[in-house]
Amino acid sequence: MDPLLSPLPRRFYHRPVLHVARQLLGKLLVRRVGGDLLVGRIVETEAYGGLLDPASHSYRGWTPRCRSMFGPVGHAYVYFTYGNHYCMNVVAGSRRHAAAVLLRAVEPQRGQATMRRLRAGSGPGILADKLARGEADRQLTNGPGKLAQAMQIGASQDGSDLMATDQLWIAGSRGSVRDVRWTVRVGLGRNPAAAWVWRCVDNRSSHTTPAARNWESFAGPTPTLREARILDAKTRKETEQRGSRSVPRPSSADAGVVE
Repeated sequence: MDPLLSPLPRRFYHRPVLHVARQLLGKLLVRRVGGDLLVGRIVETEAYGGLLDPASHSYRGWTPRCRSMFGPVGHAYVYFTYGNHYCMNVVAGSRRHAAAVLLRAVEPQRGQATMRRLRAGSGPGILADKLARGEADRQLTNGPGKLAQAMQIGASQDGSDLMATDQLWIAGSRGSVRDVRWTVRVGLGRNPAAAWVWRCVDNRSSHTTPAARNWESFAGPTPTLREARILDAKTRKETEQRGSRSVPRPSSADAGVVE
């Protein structure tokens, strides 16, 4: 195997989720499909703060669906959404936080022919024909559902150890991403955390989520994790005062899949 495609060490993910979301930009998502090696440069991520983030799947605690978020860092959390899409996240931070980073988009670097075939296989239509002919490569992986389809990431990859190189991992980059911007996350609706600026993008990439390219952006994320804990405590207190035993239902990246 190419030594430049060696997996990132576990310690890379043992850092605050906002830091990991930023540092994943420019790294290489690698997937083995049969005899093909598919490689995409990560250009868009979203941080989900787990137990302190109302938009996170793990916010209300452990469930069978989000069990991987409560496992070791450096593992994949893959879930099914909208009835026909998978989305890949990377568990980061620590087990007590149950946090993860959603991979929203990559720039194809290797294996584009296989990616086109996998994306075009979603069904007949004008876009499928263009994808098959290589005329719509910017739409191969510019969204979490598209990314998962193009790299054949599904339920069997949930919980995968990203230190292994048998099927799915993340490798280091050959250079840093200098032009980075932060925006609100995609599609959170009325979620209490909808205004949090926790989406991170390579501002020079043309392979990011189309609908969000003209959004207001910032040089860094807000709130900080410390501020998010304060906001979470306030949200939970307000919920209790309304007489409800539950906390807000997370919408998380379910609403963030933009095709």
